[in-house]
Amino acid sequence: MHTPPPPATKGLDPASLTAALHRLTEWSNTYLGSLESRSVRTNMAPGDTLDRLPEHPPQVGTTLADWITQLDDAIVPNLVHWQSPNFFAYFPCSASMPAIAGELVSSVLNVNAMLWSTSPAATELEMRMLDWCAEMFGLPAHFRFDSPSSIGGGCIQSTASEGVLASLLSARRSQTKRGRDRSKITLYTSTQAHSSVVKAAMVAGLADTPEDDSRVRLIGTDGSLRMDVERLRAAIQCDLDNGLAPALVVATVGTTATGAIDPIEQIGTMLDSFGEHRPKLHIDAAWAGAACVCPEHQPILAGIEHADMLCINPHKWLLTNFDCDLYWVRDRAALVDSMSITPEYLRNDASESGAVIDYRDWHVPLGRRMRALKLWFVIQHFGIEGLQAHIRHHITLAEKFESWVVDHLALQLATGRSLALVCFKMPTNEQTKALVDAVNASGEVMISPSIVEISGERTAIARVAIGATSVDHEHIDNLCAVVDRAARSVVE
Repeated sequence: MHTPPPPATKGLDPASLTAALHRLTEWSNTYLGSLESRSVRTNMAPGDTLDRLPEHPPQVGTTLADWITQLDDAIVPNLVHWQSPNFFAYFPCSASMPAIAGELVSSVLNVNAMLWSTSPAATELEMRMLDWCAEMFGLPAHFRFDSPSSIGGGCIQSTASEGVLASLLSARRSQTKRGRDRSKITLYTSTQAHSSVVKAAMVAGLADTPEDDSRVRLIGTDGSLRMDVERLRAAIQCDLDNGLAPALVVATVGTTATGAIDPIEQIGTMLDSFGEHRPKLHIDAAWAGAACVCPEHQPILAGIEHADMLCINPHKWLLTNFDCDLYWVRDRAALVDSMSITPEYLRNDASESGAVIDYRDWHVPLGRRMRALKLWFVIQHFGIEGLQAHIRHHITLAEKFESWVVDHLALQLATGRSLALVCFKMPTNEQTKALVDAVNASGEVMISPSIVEISGERTAIARVAIGATSVDHEHIDNLCAVVDRAARSVVE
C-alpha cells in the first residue's frame, strides 16, 4: 500500500515559530517606531486594498517574507493608525507591551474557556481579574465573586455592545418569569446613548429597525446632555398605564458624542420607587469608567449601588489591547437563566454540581478566548499606581488642549470637557464641518465630528479624544497647530 508523504510543514513547529516571532518582532518595532511620522490615515479609495491582494489563494504555501511584503504593500498603507499619538478621533483603542504579550501567550495556549471543566485556570483567572478590577474601580460588593453575601460577579465580554445585549436578555427573562408578556417588554435609554442599545433591541426582537420606537424609548436630555430623569419616569409610568412591561433602563457614564454622564443616583432612586414594577438598570461606562481607577474620579459612578449591570472597557483606556469589556451583574443567576442551554455533550460533573462558573452561559458565544490573561499581565506590569498615572496624564493633556481652545479667537468649547474628551466648534455648523474635514485631510492628526442638540439647536461639533498610549505634550502642540491652520483656512 502506498503511504502518502508527510506534510511539508508542521503547524506548530517550535523552531519555525521562534524564527517567525523574531522576524515579526523586528517588523513590529519598525511599525510602532514609524507611527509618529505616518499619516494617521490615507485617502485610499474603496477597492484599493482588494486591487493589491492576489485574486486567488496560493496553490503552494508561501514564506513569512512574502507575507510581510504583502502586509507592508497592501494592508498597512490602507489602515487608520489607531495607535498613532496623533489619533484623537474616537475613544482610544489601547495597546501596551504586557497586553500584546498576554495576547501572544493566549494564542499559544489557545484554550477554549467555554466551561470551567474545559480550562479551569482560564475561568478562575477571569473571575479574579473581575474582582481585582471591581476593587480598583471602587464597585459595590454585590458585583464581586469574593464577597460572602454576593450572588453577582463578572465576566469579560468582547465589547460593550455584547454587554448591553446580555443585560436586555436577562431583563426580559426576569419579566417573563413574572408572567409578563414578552411582546410588551420595553427598553429605555437616552437620545445620547450609544447606538448599541438600539441594536440590542433589534437583535432581541424589540425593534425591527432603528426607527422602530414601539418598544424602545429614547429619553430626552437636560442642558448638559444627560438623561432627563423626569422624562424617564413619565415614560415608564405611561407604559405601565398602557399595560406594557418596562424591563431595562440603560444609562451612560461618558456618552460617545460629548462624554456626558447620566445622573445615576437620581435615576436609581427614581426606579426604586416603582417597587415590583422596577425595570433593571444597566450602566454603560465603557470609556469613562476606566478613569475610576483614580479615586478622585470615582464620583462619576455615584449611585452605582442601584445598578443591576455595569460595563467598563479596559481596551478603550486602560492599556489592554482590544477586545476586553468588563461586565458585572448583581445577580448572575438571572443572566445565566436567560441564555443557558445544555446539550448532553456539554454536561459534566463540575457543572452539574453548581460549584463552578461556566462562562458560556454569560453571553451569546459558546467558545471564548482567554482574554483575562492580557488583563492580568497589564495589571501586574503597571500596578494600580501606573494605571492611575496613565489616566491622569491624559486628562492633563486634555486640560491643556481645552485651555488652548478657550484662548483661540475662532474656536469655542461646545460642551464642558469630560475627562480626556474635549468638544469644540466654530461659529457656524458649516465652518465646524469644514474645520474637521481640513484637519483630517492633512493626515497629520485625526479628529472626529458629531452633531448634538445644544440649546434646542442641532449643532455640529469637533471631538478630540485623548487616549493613545504614547501621546504626550508635543503631540498636543502639533494638534493645536494643525487645528489652528484649519480654522484660519475656514475663516479666510
